[in-house]
Amino acid sequence: MDNLKDRFLQVSYVLLCLVWFLVAAGFIAYAFGFFPGFDIQKFLSGRAGILLLYGLGALSAFVGFYFLRKGIVAFRLYRTFVHESDLGDIHISYFAVKELTREILKNDLELSTFRTKLSDSTDGVGIEVNAKVGSKADIGALGERVQEILRKEIHERTGLKVGRVDFYTRGVESLEEKKSEEEPEKEETNEIKLEGDNDENQR
Repeated sequence: MDNLKDRFLQVSYVLLCLVWFLVAAGFIAYAFGFFPGFDIQKFLSGRAGILLLYGLGALSAFVGFYFLRKGIVAFRLYRTFVHESDLGDIHISYFAVKELTREILKNDLELSTFRTKLSDSTDGVGIEVNAKVGSKADIGALGERVQEILRKEIHERTGLKVGRVDFYTRGVESLEEKKSEEEPEKEETNEIKLEGDNDENQR
């Protein structure tokens, strides 16, 4: 049913485009003097001319909506990663993979300050991580751990093949900065002591 609907829409838009091109060709021919005895101003001011202008506006709107729809579909396909299975293709949103990457970096790798960038390449999903590391961290070992865990976890959870995983250190995070980000400030509570009752009991 969906294929039939798409085919009907495609045929309709093609016919509308053909009508639009024929009308445009008529105006161009008139501009070059192929219809010397035709008074176009009188025609456009009449009922038939007004209907023609409305029709041209409607045709333009329909054709514009068609290309807008095609553009939205193309953008959605561009912003998805495709996992090919035996039963068909599985399209996974770019933002879903990005959120999953963020969750792994935060929970499994305990990184608190980072930025990620994803790309689609021939060897799989490319991941770029820019992170701040602790002042006492072994940056080389941490980078290899990030690469191994991201490649393993994303493949297991989505089925997508992960290609390059590039890790960039964009700063060193001090212990005080990390502590202030991980531990929210405690609210100060003032204890209110009612001394009137104690005074009465002492009498």
